[in-house]
Amino acid sequence: MIEYAATAEVKQGLTRAHEARAQVLRDALSWIFARRRRSALGTRASRWA
Repeated sequence: MIEYAATAEVKQGLTRAHEARAQVLRDALSWIFARRRRSALGTRASRWA
């Protein structure tokens, strides 16, 4: 990590941005795995039927 002098406002902004990115990542992973689980457990009709 690069060391630098930052004001309290900048540090708060970086913290908020980090939290927002983490939330987006959690939401994306939840969506991906929920979708995969649903398709794996759902009843699927054979395309040959």
